[in-house]
Amino acid sequence: MPNKIKVVLDTNVFISAILFKGKPAKIFEMGIFEGKIEISISPEILAELVGKLKYKFGIDESLLIEIKDYLSSKLNYILPEYETRICRDTDDNKIIDLAISSNSNYIITGDKDLLEIKKYKGVRIVRPEEFLDIFKL
Repeated sequence: MPNKIKVVLDTNVFISAILFKGKPAKIFEMGIFEGKIEISISPEILAELVGKLKYKFGIDESLLIEIKDYLSSKLNYILPEYETRICRDTDDNKIIDLAISSNSNYIITGDKDLLEIKKYKGVRIVRPEEFLDIFKL
């Protein structure tokens, strides 16, 4: 079997997948339920996701614990060993750090600052719909 496509989802894509469905949810399903892609997450991105779900969307603490535990067990959970400083929004650097550290092929995001970069050290930065159009997995 060929190597899986490795991806990093930006926090906004995780939130859309969990709360709003659509194309981000399809990508999430491709990784978690279908095993067609490998999704990586770092402790920092997981903490940001949980914080946004709690404070922006009012998700209950017990459900947040379940989400955190579930994602930690189902995704490629790694500590990035790479550190970059190329993003205009310095908070976005953690997404690129994770992609490089996990040898990912793609960063999937809706973030305009990240999308402007387009490609960094071999990692393509694309919108969810572009990823699905490329692979039709």
